[in-house]
Amino acid sequence: MAESAGGSRKIGEDEPARLDQSKGKSGKAEPARLIQDIIELEAGSSTAEYAGTKQRRVEVEQARQNQDMIKLEAESAYDVLLSSGSNIFKFDDSLYHRLKAGNIRVFKYDRTPLTSEELLLSVYCSKIYIPIFSLNYAYRPRCLEMLALMVEDTSRSGGKKEILPIFYDVKRSDVQLEKKSLYRDALESHRQKFGAEKVKKWKEALVNAGKVKGWELSSYEGKEALITSIVGEILHKLMIEHNFVPEDLSTCDNPILSDRTSGLEDSQESKIMELLELEVSDVRIVGIHGRDGIGKTALAKSIYDRISLHFDACSFLAEIEETTQQPGGAQYLQTKLIFNILKRECEVASAFKGVRYLKGILRSMKVLIVLDDVENGNLLKEFVGAKLDWFGSGSRIIVTSKESRVLQGFIARGLAHTYNVNPMDDKQAFNFFWQYAATKRSDELHSYVKSAIEIVKAAKGLPLLLKVFGSFLHNKGLEEWNKFEDLIQQFQEDYEKILCIIYDTLDQDQNQMYLDIAFYTPDVDCRIASYMWRWYYYGHLVIKDLCRMSLIKMEENKIGMHSMLRCLARKIIREGFHDPGTEAGLDIPAIAQDTNKGKKGKNPLNTEEEGLEFLPNTTFLSLGGANIGGKFADALLNVRWLHWQGCPRDAINIHLEKNENLVILDLSWSKVTESWGGWKRIKMERLKVLNLTGCGDLLINPSFSCCPNLEILILERCSRLVHLDPSIDDLKLLVTLNLKFCSELSVLPAEMNGMKALRELLIDGTSIRELPESIGKLVQLQILSATNCFSLVRVPGSIRKLKAIRVLALDDANILELPRLIGDLEELRRLSLRDCRELGKLPESTGKLGFSLVELDISGTGISRLPDSTKNLRCLKVLKMDSCFLREFPNYIGELKFLEEVHASWCRSLEGVIPSGISKLSHLRELRLRATCISGLPSEIQILSRLQTLDLLHCDHIKELPTLPSNLIDLYVNPNLMPEMLESPRHLP
Repeated sequence: MAESAGGSRKIGEDEPARLDQSKGKSGKAEPARLIQDIIELEAGSSTAEYAGTKQRRVEVEQARQNQDMIKLEAESAYDVLLSSGSNIFKFDDSLYHRLKAGNIRVFKYDRTPLTSEELLLSVYCSKIYIPIFSLNYAYRPRCLEMLALMVEDTSRSGGKKEILPIFYDVKRSDVQLEKKSLYRDALESHRQKFGAEKVKKWKEALVNAGKVKGWELSSYEGKEALITSIVGEILHKLMIEHNFVPEDLSTCDNPILSDRTSGLEDSQESKIMELLELEVSDVRIVGIHGRDGIGKTALAKSIYDRISLHFDACSFLAEIEETTQQPGGAQYLQTKLIFNILKRECEVASAFKGVRYLKGILRSMKVLIVLDDVENGNLLKEFVGAKLDWFGSGSRIIVTSKESRVLQGFIARGLAHTYNVNPMDDKQAFNFFWQYAATKRSDELHSYVKSAIEIVKAAKGLPLLLKVFGSFLHNKGLEEWNKFEDLIQQFQEDYEKILCIIYDTLDQDQNQMYLDIAFYTPDVDCRIASYMWRWYYYGHLVIKDLCRMSLIKMEENKIGMHSMLRCLARKIIREGFHDPGTEAGLDIPAIAQDTNKGKKGKNPLNTEEEGLEFLPNTTFLSLGGANIGGKFADALLNVRWLHWQGCPRDAINIHLEKNENLVILDLSWSKVTESWGGWKRIKMERLKVLNLTGCGDLLINPSFSCCPNLEILILERCSRLVHLDPSIDDLKLLVTLNLKFCSELSVLPAEMNGMKALRELLIDGTSIRELPESIGKLVQLQILSATNCFSLVRVPGSIRKLKAIRVLALDDANILELPRLIGDLEELRRLSLRDCRELGKLPESTGKLGFSLVELDISGTGISRLPDSTKNLRCLKVLKMDSCFLREFPNYIGELKFLEEVHASWCRSLEGVIPSGISKLSHLRELRLRATCISGLPSEIQILSRLQTLDLLHCDHIKELPTLPSNLIDLYVNPNLMPEMLESPRHLP
């Protein structure tokens, strides 16, 4: 392209040549190339340049009428076009994949260069347009031009196309360009470059799109809930379009046209809410009961998410039955409960001590606790006591269980109420099933409806079965649907056999992983389990496949499985043991069981100890507290994961010298010592994970010279460990070093040069006094957690060299200052200094973290003033300043535009009026100022449309309140400040 001496393009010189290049052999301009020329030129052109494209626009319009174009549109049609200004925290990716999973043909446009023919024609080839309006949407000319094309095409479609906008982090008024719209400045910035005519066109497009109701993120409990609603409504619209009316469902003439649900009946939630009676100040239990797979846990989780804001602290303890069967399981759950309530880790040495600790901390707090899957009534006493006298006024405990008998004692004394979960009705069941099963093109779905109706009826309203059946049939042909329908009718209500049919269709890798996970501890860490699957070429894809089929679930780094599916897998293994040919070719996980019930005699596997049995090809072996002998050696050759929690001190006859495959060794909660004889009898050259959690007899860790390939070392809660063997620095591949609650450990190795691969260093709850200078050489370190280190007095300046660090947590440390150049940690996202009481200020360099820091916690410190540079923390979302010595609210608060939470409760020195600049915090959801001396709020606070929680309780210097946002959910104020404009506040103290 020709350029003038000044570097700008000479208009008109080369345009004829470009136009010629866009013509095909016939001499007519090709539509795709023409549209590409127009949009590329318009998106980066000046006003004069834009004027030169009129001829091309005419040619494009003519091209759209030609039959070649119509044929191309028909061949590459989409159901949905997604358009976003950028990848909004992966939201648009998640929505895209969920729509695709529903077999909706979707095209996603974000920042991709407009070069693909499919992309260029996507507007004209789509039925439903979904623009995702975010903060930066209006700053992107390509997005505005795309929106203008959407609006234009919708208006001339005669009602056949529609726009359904998502208001992600802007309000509808912003898109409609009302007086204080965030988009007004953006459009004005385009005027000089693109001209008034173009900007006017974009304004009209925005205003028209803003008139449509669409979806607002602020109206949903979270992104997942929003995505579920969107996918449901799109499927709903496409099914209406093709007249899918399954008339023979008994409860509704046309259930598909009804509102879609998430699989849980709203009326059931309402009934449980009536039993909870949140407005009553007593303490009570509500039990949720029902058969396996009926959705008890999902219902409890939905209620938990809905009401958690009404409590001082909350905790959801999942899969209690399975977890407490593991050694140390009760202590683990109690520790988790304490952490959730106090937001800090505390060691629970025994279940008894855990009870005493819980009793002490809960009495003054209003808490919400969910205890999921409790089948042993006596176990409840370890979490809630016998009389519910541990808890503060208004506390609620939700218990899920298959049987109501577990709460019988509490019910008899009037302390508990129960609700029995009902199956879904046919209408809900069909919608829930269809959400997972919808397959093929939207105009072909009617062929599947008859089979779908019969399959749904067979599931008897059980959400788990509906989800698994639907996921199994997704993307399968009509013949397979009909075959599955026949099998379901053949087996009637024998769900185990039906699930076995699904299991039999898995390939060998999927089979293996499904069986493995069923034997692992609940919510096993995927990072550890992945070492078992590294020989799978597509291991990560297998996990995704099983998740897609709803056979496993994965949240963050935890992999889990529904108890019904876990029982099925274990039954398959047991039957495979007695008939080994049934699972030929698979590596078998096993849990040692006492099959002889104490009777003497040999079992068929030639084990030394009676009563233990497992297959010779066992790869995962859980032994519990069993003791095994030397004749076991040959049977253990294939074990890759030895899970021997509670290993006895005298278990010295084990022989694993010949085992070349061991990669994970878990001896947690055992009596092993550094001189334990088993260390010499276990070959550990290939060992990747060594877990010694809770080994209270260890004074010094064993030498690591025998396991040079170790990547994860867990010494957590080794309460008597006083010294680390120098060989730890030879672990050049070590990624995670976990020393949490090694309470007697007071020093780290002076030299930490060798652990170049270390990414996680966890020393919470230790007695370490200072971090060594050599810590700066851990250049790959991403997480340094040193909470509850009450003896920690110094953080060395070398920490500034940790360029990869993302989390630095020093809660409760006794440090006087932070390194001056803390701002050099350019990747730091979370800095937590809670309860560092001797810390009086933050370094001025803190402001250099402006492009990374998301959360800053200085609660409980001696800090009285934030440095001026804090105003540069433009990415900050959470600012916690509770119980510190701040004297005034930062006057630059409005510059921290992405703040979502501000916590400044119990700052007794905090005075004055909150700055009016707070009105700029359009993302603010929580503002907590309880028990401060502030004297007022600015009138501008009423425009904070996302503010849901405002806590002004015990703010005695406030005499009156301004008009508050109408969207508040939780308002805590003194009785004399009851705002008249709120007719029925949701929550008052």
